[in-house]
Amino acid sequence: MIGEAELRRQAAHWNVDPMMVDLDYSLGWFITALYKANRDADRLYFKGGTCLRKCYFGDYRFSEDLDFTATLRLGPDRLLDWVERAARWAVEADGPDYRASPPRLETLRDEYGSETYQVRVYYRGPLQWGGSPRAIRIDVTRDEDVMLPPAERRLIHPYSDESAFAQATVTCYTLIEILAEKLRAVGGQRRFAISRDLYDIHRLVQAGVEPADVIPLLPAKFEAKGLDIATVDVQRIVARRSDFEDDWNRRLSYLVRGELAVDFETAWETTIDVLQRVEKHLAQQP
Repeated sequence: MIGEAELRRQAAHWNVDPMMVDLDYSLGWFITALYKANRDADRLYFKGGTCLRKCYFGDYRFSEDLDFTATLRLGPDRLLDWVERAARWAVEADGPDYRASPPRLETLRDEYGSETYQVRVYYRGPLQWGGSPRAIRIDVTRDEDVMLPPAERRLIHPYSDESAFAQATVTCYTLIEILAEKLRAVGGQRRFAISRDLYDIHRLVQAGVEPADVIPLLPAKFEAKGLDIATVDVQRIVARRSDFEDDWNRRLSYLVRGELAVDFETAWETTIDVLQRVEKHLAQQP
């Protein structure tokens, strides 16, 4: 594990809170430990914002949790066993201590009514402080339709102990599939306006992911959550602009390094443009 001095230097270089860097560092270690310590962990497909930062774009926004889709039968006891195995592996490999408190697992219903597992793993990383241990939140979805073969990606770990990750690979969603789920989150009228979805949609399109490649995935993606893609209504989304902008100002700015900042208007216009293309495509269907 790196020392606190290195962590604080990196935080100063990125101009972000050292607590965020401590979490970023510890997320990377835990992802690696999960895949290294468990034989079938490659049946967990990594996705979401942390996947984009840790497996695709080293200059991406920071993220605060780990999202996976399970493509095997995975009950709560087995998942907790995997978490505990990962914690032991990390300690033996001189990583953060993920045994600061026992992990806590809950079986929840997501906003679509689907059963998910949420695990909180309590850890102490390089940042020395006397408060209660911080938690990594892990969300595991079990009923998602994965439409494309996953990608095997090397973990991006911008710290001096990166040699410990030299052979570490992670089973990830493709960028196309990540964009499909982000569009579903916005187009499917998620209950809460989540500005990170806008940021991610903009960055993925900016990186060259073609909406035309994503549109064929959307009907099944919507159906998997009990949604009808025909109900996508861009004007209803436009009417919620202020909700998204408020969330952007409250919950996104601290996750983005200054030189990587995207203004709300730009991300909003990209998102609405893509959704209008989806709406136009639907209107042309027989």
